[in-house]
Amino acid sequence: MAKRLLIVGIAAAIVVIGGGLYLFIGMPSKETIDPIEYFSEFREGQTNVTLEDLRINMEEPVFIKDGLIYVSNEFAKLHVDDAIYYDAHEDILTITNMQQVIRMNINDPTYLINSGESSLDHEIFEHNDRAYIPETYLEEHYPVEFTMGKDERIVKVSDLKVAKRLGVSIDKEAIIRTHPTKQSAIVDVVPEYSEVEIYSEGEDYYRVRNENGMIGYIEKKHVELADVTETQATVVYEPYPIKKPLWSKVRMVWDQMASSAVHSLSASKYSNLDEVNVISPTWFEFSDEDGNLTNRASSSYVREAYSKGLLVWPLMSHSFLNSGWTRDILTSTAKRQHVIDQLIEFAQIYGFDGINIDIENVATDFSEDWVQFMRELYPQLSKLGLTVSVDIYIPSAWSSHYKRDKIAEVVDYFMVMAYDQHWSGSEEPGPVAAIPWVEEGIVLNLEEVPNNKLVLGIPFYNRIWAITDTGLETIAVSMSEVNSRVNNAGATPIFDALTQLNYAHYEYSNKSYHIWIEDKDAVAKRVELMNKYDLAGYACWKLGLETNDVWNELSKLEG
Repeated sequence: MAKRLLIVGIAAAIVVIGGGLYLFIGMPSKETIDPIEYFSEFREGQTNVTLEDLRINMEEPVFIKDGLIYVSNEFAKLHVDDAIYYDAHEDILTITNMQQVIRMNINDPTYLINSGESSLDHEIFEHNDRAYIPETYLEEHYPVEFTMGKDERIVKVSDLKVAKRLGVSIDKEAIIRTHPTKQSAIVDVVPEYSEVEIYSEGEDYYRVRNENGMIGYIEKKHVELADVTETQATVVYEPYPIKKPLWSKVRMVWDQMASSAVHSLSASKYSNLDEVNVISPTWFEFSDEDGNLTNRASSSYVREAYSKGLLVWPLMSHSFLNSGWTRDILTSTAKRQHVIDQLIEFAQIYGFDGINIDIENVATDFSEDWVQFMRELYPQLSKLGLTVSVDIYIPSAWSSHYKRDKIAEVVDYFMVMAYDQHWSGSEEPGPVAAIPWVEEGIVLNLEEVPNNKLVLGIPFYNRIWAITDTGLETIAVSMSEVNSRVNNAGATPIFDALTQLNYAHYEYSNKSYHIWIEDKDAVAKRVELMNKYDLAGYACWKLGLETNDVWNELSKLEG
């Protein structure tokens, strides 16, 4: 009997203890945390920001001055407009769109829109190497709103493009917690009839932001659903119309001029241009670190090109001998504009129809400045009705910093240089551009560049490789030169299934020669790819290196 009573007593004690633990565990937490200290995204000693239901992890994203909210260029670029750019060395803030280049100077109430003056209600200022933009300017030009939280600890930023469900607290002090459980800590309280923005919901909780800008979870039973906010559209700036648009695919050849101007199209290389509608002479390049350009342009060249039914899109390049100039020029707002001003002046003097930008030595540390150059170039040249095109390497891990997606937004045509798969610095012989490699490059480009802008670069040159006792030798030659060498060596080209190119091998003077041949067959396969992916056309490097039979293949481009 005693044993039975002991067991009953123990069982009763377990029930009592268990019930107590259940009540203890099930009780709502009364722990209150300071959100500024608790959340790692926030920093003490500054005004912090929530953007919708995101806590912003950024040093001094906003600055409060004379009761006005000023927004750092870093926050604005990341969350308002990627085309907001600040040059901290020259104290110039630049904002671009498809029609405008807007320049603001620190502490200057006037600013420029395409060189025309306008005024700010509140000028921008600099603090800790950041430019701070008044909320009034951003709210006027973008679908965004900046509001100081009621307890003045957080600035609430609202994306007005997105509709949000609102709710109203129906309890005197509804609690916002860190997590959707009663046991999580209290972030803030919501007074009765206060508004919250609702971002998501679970079984018992809404994820919300309150009027203080605090983000967390509130029990559904404390909230009555209200209206959905109205939205505001982003202002869309359409490109200026092109004066001389191509009503068909791009059929372009580059015309290299190594040192001096060419004033006549009488040379034999200009006799096979019936399939071409654009010619791109290499007229301009960086001549010094200040952005001055060499000029090999010719008005008579333009006139003769027109007489042949060609548009003229001169090429502007970096200096191949002084690669450091590219960084010097592109990282300076003044020097970038100097380059653009010269191109505008040349266009007015010589009357050409477009520009082709070929800057091949952009490094990762100034890729943002490269994008900025193209963003500033496009609206200014487009305003003149000029066609803007760009040449960029085939996609690869080492060239991702060229930001193809951003560049594609501010050009009319995007030429992918689908060659130099193997080049003079390669450690082993190989093709200039294997066809599978070309197709892979097309597919990768199309992930970032629309097909109606993507122009396929085609090589008219070949590379001859010689393996010797002392190492590897290579030279680049014309299509005709390769044919002569192969014929003279008595070699018979064979089709290489791996590269889908004709291949020749021969031995001569203790050297083993290997050539993956760029010829009409290689061009024909590229035309098939252009038709398959409905690309915008082709651009060939360079005029004069081709054999006559390639033109018949290029004539098969559709469109």
